[in-house]
Amino acid sequence: MAKPNSRFDFEQANQVTKQLVNQMPQWLRLSFIRSWVFWAIITLGISGGLVYLALGLILNPNAVPNCPAIFVPMSSASLRVYCGQLAASKQTLPDLVAALNLVKDVAPDDPTRGYVDSNMQRWSLAILRLAEASYQDGKYDEAVKAAKNVPSTIPAYKIVAKRLGQWQETWNKGVTLDRQTRDLLNSSKWVNAYAVAVKLTRLNNRYWATTKYQELADLVQIAKADNAKLDEARQLIKNTSVKTLLKAIEIASKIDAKSFAHTEAQTTIGKAAIEMLKLAKVKLDGKDWQGAIEIATKTPETSEIKTERQDLISLAQAQSHAVNGTIAELETAISLVQSIQTDSSMHARSQQSLDGWQLEIQDLATLQRAQSVAATGNIKDLQTAIVEAQRIPTSNPRGKEAAQIVTEWRKRIETVQDTPFLRTADSLAASSTVEGVQNAIAQLSQIRPGRALYPQAQQKIQQWTADIQRAEDSPILERAESMASSGDLTAAVTMAQRIGAGRAMSAQSQERVRDWQAQLQAANNLAAAQKLAESGTPESLLGAIQAAARVPRSSALRGQARLAMDNWSGQMLEVAQSTATSNLRRAIAIAKVIPDTTSAYSSAQVFIEQWQQQLNPPTEPPQINPDNNGLPN
Repeated sequence: MAKPNSRFDFEQANQVTKQLVNQMPQWLRLSFIRSWVFWAIITLGISGGLVYLALGLILNPNAVPNCPAIFVPMSSASLRVYCGQLAASKQTLPDLVAALNLVKDVAPDDPTRGYVDSNMQRWSLAILRLAEASYQDGKYDEAVKAAKNVPSTIPAYKIVAKRLGQWQETWNKGVTLDRQTRDLLNSSKWVNAYAVAVKLTRLNNRYWATTKYQELADLVQIAKADNAKLDEARQLIKNTSVKTLLKAIEIASKIDAKSFAHTEAQTTIGKAAIEMLKLAKVKLDGKDWQGAIEIATKTPETSEIKTERQDLISLAQAQSHAVNGTIAELETAISLVQSIQTDSSMHARSQQSLDGWQLEIQDLATLQRAQSVAATGNIKDLQTAIVEAQRIPTSNPRGKEAAQIVTEWRKRIETVQDTPFLRTADSLAASSTVEGVQNAIAQLSQIRPGRALYPQAQQKIQQWTADIQRAEDSPILERAESMASSGDLTAAVTMAQRIGAGRAMSAQSQERVRDWQAQLQAANNLAAAQKLAESGTPESLLGAIQAAARVPRSSALRGQARLAMDNWSGQMLEVAQSTATSNLRRAIAIAKVIPDTTSAYSSAQVFIEQWQQQLNPPTEPPQINPDNNGLPN
C-alpha cells in the first residue's frame, strides 16, 4: 500500500520561486538588484529600523503597540510587519491568516515591500503546510478553506492552486470509492465491495488510505457475518411455529443498526412478525383468546403490522371479556373494539362481534325483566314471563338460552296444572282393586304427551297396567303348569298361548311354551327312532340312532335316548359280526357307520382292523439261505 505524502515539497516551492524571479520585469533583474550586497544593505536598513523601534519600545514601555487593537489603514508598514511577525510566530492557522491580512495592503512602492513579500511567501507556505496536515487527517473542507486564504498575488499561490487541484481529485476518488463500496455492500456483494475498498489504500491521502479503508473493511466483515446470521433466521421462518419464529426474530434483532445487513434484518423481522400474527389469528379463530394475546404480545411492532397487531390484541381482550356474558363485561368488550378503525384488517371481525354483543346486551336486559316477573312462581306471572322472553328471536345470541328458560317455565306451569291428576290417581290405585287401578289409569291418561309430567304418568300407567295383566293371566299360567305336570304337554302349550303378546306375563308364558314344545319334540323324535329300530336292519338302526340324537340335552328324555342309542349301536355291531362270516366287506361297511358318540364305536374299530387284515393278509418275506451268499432261494 502506498504511504500518503504528509510532507510539503519545499524543493518544488524553490523551483517555482526561481521561475517567478525569471518572470520579473527587466529593471528588477539588474545586476546590482540581484547583488547580495544590495539586499544586505536593504535588510540591514529595515532591520536597523526595527531594532531602533524595538529599543524604543523597550526603553519606553508605554509605547509598546497593541497589535490586536491597531487600525491597519493608519498603521505604518513597519508596525504591520512587526505585528504580522508576532502573530505568525504562533504558527496557528488563524494567526498566520491574520499576519497575511496585516501586510497584504502594503503599497508596492513601500521600501519594506520586498521584506513584506518575503514574509508573505513564508507565511503562505506555512498555511499550506498546516492545510496539508488537515487534509491528510480527513478535514478536507477545513484544509481547502485554509489554503484559500493565500493571496493570489504572491508566488506561493500557484503551489497552493496546484495542491488544491490534487486534493480535490484525490478526495473525489475517495468519495466515489466509498460510495461504490457501500452500494456493493447494500447488494450483499462482499467480495466486490472489499476489492473496491482496497483501492483506497493507493490514494495519496492518509485519511482515505488508512482510516476510511479500515472502516469499510470492517463493514464488509460485519456485513458478511450478519448475513450468515440472517440466513439462519430465514431458515427458521420456514418452520412456522411460535418458538422458531421468536428465535428468528431474536437473531435478526441482534444485527447492529450500522450494519449494511440491518435493512434486510428488519425485513426478516417483519416477515417473522407477519407469520406470528397469522398464528395469533388461528388462536383467535379457535376462541383461544389468551393464546392469541400471548402470541400477539410477543410479536414485534413492525411498521407493516403495528396497527393490525394492536387491533388483534384489543379484539382478543374484548372476546375474553364477552365470554363471561354479563352486561358489564359485554360493555367493556364493546369499548375495546370501538378503537379499531375501518381500514384495519380486524375491523370486519370486530364489527361482527360488536353487533352481536349489542344484541346480547338487549337480550340480557329482556331476560332479566322476564326472570324478575317469573320469580313469584304463580302461573299468571310465569305466562307473562314467557311472553316477555319470547320477544328474543332464536337467531339472537341469547335466543337459545331464552328458549330453554321458556321451556323450563312451561314445565313448571304444566307441573302445577297436572299434579292433581297424579295425586288422584295414586289415591285410587291405593285400593289395589282392578276397578280402582283402572280408574287411576283413566286419571293419568288425561295428561297429554309432551307435558312435563307425561313421562311420570306413563310410567305409573305401565306399572298399574302390568299389575292388572298379571292378576288376569296368573291363573292361566298356573293351569298350564298343572297340565304339563300331569304329562299333557300339548294341552299345557295351548293353555299358555292364551296369554297374548305384549302383556306383563307374555315373556314368562312364551318361555314355558318353548320348553314344553321342546319336550314334545324330543318325545316325538324318540318315538320315531324306536319305530325305525324295530326292523333291526343296519340302515334302520343307524336312522334310529340319528333320530334319537336330536333329543335336546336339556330334555328329560335325553338319558333314555342315550341308552337307546348305545343299544342300537350294539345291535349294529352284532349284525356286522354275523355278516363277517360270509361277507367281510359288508361287515366292514356296517361297522364303519356306527357313530363315534355311541358305546359300540371303539369295539367296531377293532373289528374293522381285524377284518381288513383278513381281506389283505401281509406278504411273507422270502427265506434267505445263508449258504447261498445271502440270495433268496
